[in-house]
Amino acid sequence: MSIQLQVVLADYAVTHDGKIMMAGAGWSEVGSGTFASALAFMAKVPWDMTGRDISLRADLVDEDGRAVTINDNPVVLQIGFRVERPDGLRPGSDIDQNLAVQLPQLSLSPGRAYEWRITVDGEQRRDWNRGFFVRAPSV
Repeated sequence: MSIQLQVVLADYAVTHDGKIMMAGAGWSEVGSGTFASALAFMAKVPWDMTGRDISLRADLVDEDGRAVTINDNPVVLQIGFRVERPDGLRPGSDIDQNLAVQLPQLSLSPGRAYEWRITVDGEQRRDWNRGFFVRAPSV
């Protein structure tokens, strides 16, 4: 069984008490220039995947599938986490695991499309990915 995962693009995101607090969430287009962004991950971890290390990776690629680089380094997030079974939970239940990553300010080429490609324990699913477009400046 695999993780159920929802990924949201936001201007700002942080976790607190197991919940994600977001501002400016749910966008797929940004203006040109430097912008703030965050990735929020809302996972449902199956009972049989608890008690072990889980690896989540997010690679930023352009519309041609090429890695986006800053100072010759690919823009990649790697997050490791472990989910334990809480006391009193009905056996077989999925366990919620929310994660948020505030990204450094980005400045990407205007008029181009980008995508965060998400991998969990080596598994990729298209519905986990989040694409966005950087608008060209108004003239």
